[in-house]
Amino acid sequence: MKILFNDIIQYSGADPALKSPALANRYAYGGTFAVSFDKERPVDAIGIGNSDASVFEITFNEGTVFTFAFKGSGLYPMPKRINAESFTLQTDADFIGRLAAGIGVEICTSVSKEPGFNSTAEPRVTLSGQVIEGRGGYTYRSLSLDSRYRITREAIDEIAAGYKFIGMGYPFFINLEKEAYKLPYDKLYAEEKNQRQMRFEGGVFSYRYSRRWEFTERF
Repeated sequence: MKILFNDIIQYSGADPALKSPALANRYAYGGTFAVSFDKERPVDAIGIGNSDASVFEITFNEGTVFTFAFKGSGLYPMPKRINAESFTLQTDADFIGRLAAGIGVEICTSVSKEPGFNSTAEPRVTLSGQVIEGRGGYTYRSLSLDSRYRITREAIDEIAAGYKFIGMGYPFFINLEKEAYKLPYDKLYAEEKNQRQMRFEGGVFSYRYSRRWEFTERF
């Protein structure tokens, strides 16, 4: 999987709605706009959450253009990494829930995967055995992945750089294209169960750690 740990949009002058972790805080798109970072930063992935767009076009300060079809909330890797001070965005969207950018860290995972479908609804069963539907709930996806000694120095450094917002509970943008051969989806916007107390297990001589990832989809 690829996961964005350090969202550099948080260090920009982007509209607060674009930086909010709650995707319901939507930015009303009214035409091309620019995002400037606090300094030159590396970028090789874009995160988009909750939009009605079909396509996005992002043009970086050096003239590099990244165009992709929007297929749901998650992480969209770029063909190459660039150093950027700013970018402009064009899309056919009417709204965008959250915009993120940075380094999509590759973390290899074990063959065993545990996807899940869940609901917060609380139906009742009557004395005659009839079901009264639960009201006010929502459905969401969950995913459990195991990474055995695949978490490298780059991942640890990116977690450390972005931990201010990780520790505040900001969900991650995730790309699961390499795992999609055995998963029912290839993108996810999710919170990790223990992201406010992230611990790693080391047991080899090289700089590699292990961790069990427990993701819950957020909106």
